[in-house]
Amino acid sequence: MDQLKILFDALIVPPNERFGLVWEEGAHPETVVEMAKQMFPALKPLPSLDIAGNKESPIHYIIEGDNYHTLSALTITHAQRVDVIYIDPPYNTGNPHLTYHDNRKDKSSVNRHSKWLNFMYHRLQLAQELLTDDGVLLISIDDREMAHLKLLCDGLFGSDNFIGNFVWVNRTTPNDAANKFATDHEYILVYAKDRANFQLKGVPKDFSKYVNRDDDPNGPWMPDNPSAASGTEKDRFPIKNPHTGEVYYPPDGRYWAFAKRRVKEWKKSGKLVFPKEQDRRFLLKKYLSELKSEYNPASSVINNVLTSHGTKELKQIFGSGSPIKYPKPTTLLKYILGLINKQEGIFLDFFAGSGTTGQAILELNQEDGGRRQCILCNNNENDLCRNVLHPRLQKISEGYTVDATRRETLYERKFTVNTLNKASTYLQEIKAISEQYQNSYDELKQSLKDNILHLEGIKRKPVTIAGMKASFKYFQTQFIPPQDTRIRQACAHLLCLREQTFEPINITLHYQVYKNQHQVTTICFEEPSSWKPLKKVLPKGLKVKFYVFRENDYNLVTDNFSKAKVEYAPDKIKRLFTS
Repeated sequence: MDQLKILFDALIVPPNERFGLVWEEGAHPETVVEMAKQMFPALKPLPSLDIAGNKESPIHYIIEGDNYHTLSALTITHAQRVDVIYIDPPYNTGNPHLTYHDNRKDKSSVNRHSKWLNFMYHRLQLAQELLTDDGVLLISIDDREMAHLKLLCDGLFGSDNFIGNFVWVNRTTPNDAANKFATDHEYILVYAKDRANFQLKGVPKDFSKYVNRDDDPNGPWMPDNPSAASGTEKDRFPIKNPHTGEVYYPPDGRYWAFAKRRVKEWKKSGKLVFPKEQDRRFLLKKYLSELKSEYNPASSVINNVLTSHGTKELKQIFGSGSPIKYPKPTTLLKYILGLINKQEGIFLDFFAGSGTTGQAILELNQEDGGRRQCILCNNNENDLCRNVLHPRLQKISEGYTVDATRRETLYERKFTVNTLNKASTYLQEIKAISEQYQNSYDELKQSLKDNILHLEGIKRKPVTIAGMKASFKYFQTQFIPPQDTRIRQACAHLLCLREQTFEPINITLHYQVYKNQHQVTTICFEEPSSWKPLKKVLPKGLKVKFYVFRENDYNLVTDNFSKAKVEYAPDKIKRLFTS
């Protein structure tokens, strides 16, 4: 299809008028991409790493492995089912520890951009397959690759589906003293699968100014400006105060924000309030009930959320230094994901890092009662998945303890020119107080700031943070040859993941049965010799769904289980058993 598209474009667009991004596509193939062409991308459950939570809440997924592999598997289970994708990919900084293919090149390599684009292109192609028709993709990036990424996404998603570009002001301190230019921002690109089907929810409006001061039957209101910056001369008509006879006109260069025919009606209804004193302006009421939307458009600039907030957050969760550099703050992810008008649905992050997206989803669900499900993919480079992401989400889900710090001033003395000769006396005083209180505090801290000598007593008290009782299933990627005896079970695992039915009921040669508290999933690999044993093991009172591979089996299941929902297995699985 890619070759046909290139040929088609060449036929309808003159070569000298073509515009787009060109790079060494395919010149540096990735091992994982080549393996996915030959092998089956399976996901192996690791129950020992599952996180148990509230059975009524959505089951979230952690998938350990290369994200191209993970995305390949998800195209089998979640094609056109993912509502929101947020990713924070490598920024192509030349970090030698990254596993994508420019890791052997230094920052000055001429093809490092091509290799990074190739890496992103393969993954974004699969990501596009996963999005629903009203889905959206959000990508964090900085200046190194922003221009290239924008053109790449324009090509994949279409420039018409570009929603906008958030500028996140993420720091307040200079970071390049040599050039005297402080880069204090990053970007978040936003692309819709289809712009016609997508709209941001926006930012909730502030209703605190709407108050019913006079028992108006129309409800809460706030004073509004009766004039507008645009209009015509017909909108500069006189308005007479019925109490004082004073005549009002809009200020020079402005116009009334309403038509002349409204004045009589609004005088009577009380929407226009006229003063009884001379030389005072009349009041226009803006009612809360008149608002067409509860939301304002989201600004393209995000302020007051810093990278350092994410670092402090991880320090608190892990009780020591942050285990990774520059983690995204949960506040940032909650803000941008909260702008999307979905309280349910599937949220995917295939560069999950330390798990900020997962924490943001759990907090959003807790705050608004939503049922968002998240899928987090991490390649476990430097044990990041098992030593950071997993324990972080386990702490957030089960609860954890942090040290709350309380400071008390024990001594304070200001130095002046006249008291400098008493410095040794002050130090002796501090020493005496320190000996007196050394067993009363966890730490005694001396400091000198603004010529004031301080001694602080610091107490640390453990504080328990309640868990959110979220459930996570943990998977690990593996490639399986199509002829391998494990292929049947691997397919069953994927279909169970698709349906969130993980409890096995009956495993036989011909079929496998799994359930959750709402549904039974039956995978019918071949027609059994008799349907009676299967009918006996199906739990009563639950919905039943069958996955079949052949037309004959489809008809037989429909005849024998009239109330069940019957569906063919996804094509990539179906072909393994019918080719």
